[in-house]
Amino acid sequence: MMRRGAFRSGFGLLATGLLILGAPAAWEGPVLVEVAPGHAIAVLDAIGIVPLVFGSALLFRAVWLHRGQLARSVSSRPAVGLALAFAAGAGLGLLIASAFSGFFWWWAVGAALFACTVVAAAAAASV
Repeated sequence: MMRRGAFRSGFGLLATGLLILGAPAAWEGPVLVEVAPGHAIAVLDAIGIVPLVFGSALLFRAVWLHRGQLARSVSSRPAVGLALAFAAGAGLGLLIASAFSGFFWWWAVGAALFACTVVAAAAAASV
């Protein structure tokens, strides 16, 4: 039971952070840090990052604590595990590359790939 609570709390904090980051640009406030041309961290972004970091930490901790279940799930279907690992790496790579380059909308593809793999890993670990 406690296992599901950690997953729910992690996903709840992630959703809260995403809602804050999805607020209209008019609400963002002044720029705190410029990352690259067209990319910066504003006040609202900094506020939204906090629940994202804590939610991710809770979720990854819960997955780590239940890594045995995740390993059993991956070993029963190695091709799926390999595809998910590749998708997670590609998604994270696209996220990082889009922040420092001209692939402006590729962050959405990277975020979607990475988020789907995290959800799949959490689902496999929580069973």
